[in-house]
Formats: sequence, C-alpha cells, structure tokens
Amino acid sequence: MTSARRVWTALGSLALGLAGLLSLLCIVVAGRWLVLAPQGAAELLARRSLPSRPVHGIPFADEINRAARRHGLDPTLVAAVVAAESDFQPTAVSPKGARGLMQLAPLAWRETAPADCRPHACAFNPVANLEAGSRYLRRMLDRFGGDVRLALAAYNAGPETVAAYGGLPPYRETQGYVLRVGIAWWELRRTGTLATLPRTLLRFLDSLPAVVAASTILACAVAAVAVWRAARRS
Repeated sequence: MTSARRVWTALGSLALGLAGLLSLLCIVVAGRWLVLAPQGAAELLARRSLPSRPVHGIPFADEINRAARRHGLDPTLVAAVVAAESDFQPTAVSPKGARGLMQLAPLAWRETAPADCRPHACAFNPVANLEAGSRYLRRMLDRFGGDVRLALAAYNAGPETVAAYGGLPPYRETQGYVLRVGIAWWELRRTGTLATLPRTLLRFLDSLPAVVAASTILACAVAAVAVWRAARRS
C-alpha cells in the first residue's frame, strides 16, 4: 500500500469514527430531551406548590426575579414562559400580534399593562412586559385553582377556551406549548438557568424525533461499514 493510500485510509477511518461518535452523541442528548425531560415536566406540571427558585445566567434574569416575586410566582416558571414564548427576544412579534418577552396579545396587554406604560408599543419594554405577563400568568393560576397545566393552556389559548373544554384543549399547538414550557421549567428548576444547548433544543423540540431517527440510522450505517471493512481485512 502506498503512503498516500495509507493516509487516505487513516483519514477515512477517522471520519468514520467521528461520524459514529457524533451520531451517538445526538442520540444521547436529543433522546434525553425526548424521554427524561417530558417525564420531569409532567411531574412538575402536576405540582400545585413549589419553593421559589431565582434564576441566573439568562437574559433579564434580575427583571424576571423581581416581576415573579411581585406576583407570587416561581421565577423559574416565568423564565420558562419567556423561553417558550420569545426565546428572551424583547422585540419578538408573533403572526397574531403578540409582542415582547412574554408575547402578550393586544387584549391581554390592555388588561395587565403597567399604568405608566399603556400603549401597545410599550410591550417591547422588557420590564413592562415582564410585569404585565407575570400579572396575567398569576390571574390564570388563580382562575384555575393553581393548576399550572391549565394556567399555561389558558395563557396560550385563552381562559374561555380552557373553561369551555373543562381541561386542556385538544389543540396540538396548545398541548405542545404546555409541554415546551414544562420542559424549560424542568431544566430551570434543576439548574436555575438555561444554557445555550438547552435553549437551542427547546427551539427545535418538534424536530428532535427526526434528529434521533436520522442519528440512529447514521450510527447503524457507520457500524455496518466498520464491520464490512474489518471483514475485508481478515
């Protein structure tokens, strides 16, 4: 075997190993968020009371802690709503016109906005938006007896919709929203923060099953190639 061929063979083996390692890493990381995180979220969402835990290391952490305390909320829950609603982007605007960190619709904004910040354009002010969003979330929790699942569903689909169904509405968007907030809350309760990787996984939560499937196929393909190459050498 020539030296050039040996080099290419070594590079091919290295690439094969890296591909296998990367695919296994994707399976482990994404699989954790598809199994452990939903289980942890379900347990949290079923709780009626938890000790408050301040957040840190995320955008607007101090403002979130203050707004949550003013309205008797767990800061990690408020931060989870912010993560699911806007990914901490204060200028976010939804197709339906919801604005700011906690994505308040115009009607909800008019009902909960601070007295000195009524115009809807003020919804882009992080402090004002967190104040209004926390007040609205508190109202939803009070209306539904402290049931976090129903309060989050009402935050997303409206309290009248939740009341009409007598529980979690059968809307894929609302059910996905409650799960997304629950998973973010689970991570925040564990660590007090949301690092870059969890925030990225949260954004692409709906795509994770496809990622795990593709990674599994790649890992199997890499293993098959490795076995084939070993058989050729023997």
